[in-house]
Amino acid sequence: MLGPGAVTVLVLVGGIFLLALVASFVPLISIELALIVSAAAGTSIGLLLAMIAVAAAGQMIGKSCYFLGGRTAFQMCECREHPGSRGIGARLLGFVTRKARKPRVAAATVFFSASTGLPPFALVSALAGGWRIRLSSFFVVGFAGKSARFAGVLLVPGALALVHA
Repeated sequence: MLGPGAVTVLVLVGGIFLLALVASFVPLISIELALIVSAAAGTSIGLLLAMIAVAAAGQMIGKSCYFLGGRTAFQMCECREHPGSRGIGARLLGFVTRKARKPRVAAATVFFSASTGLPPFALVSALAGGWRIRLSSFFVVGFAGKSARFAGVLLVPGALALVHA
């Protein structure tokens, strides 16, 4: 049987996961703010690391939907593309096709966007679907980027406070 402290930890970690999943679809929800508030409650380093991992996992599960949607959209676009068209769709398809030939650039773009938010990760997630990288590669690289972002948000300020204390 779980004690009251263990139940509180499970609720906190589960709540962070669900909030991260919802925040991956609703940009007005800030998972970073939720993590900071949770960390301010005086949690242990182990719990902080668990919250970072579940927040990154929740975000990546949601962004994988964007990835799969982008893959489907670009496959449909390739089938319907007419030679000689110069609209924004043709330019976007050309951009995606060029980047699909450079998997390291695509992976670096996914990591950079996941860790910084620039360009918006939802947009990069959809584009990554058209870059023909594997879903597992997208998930792992994005998870690493999101984990780095959340670790920076939570752990770096605390470490700086310890250094300056």
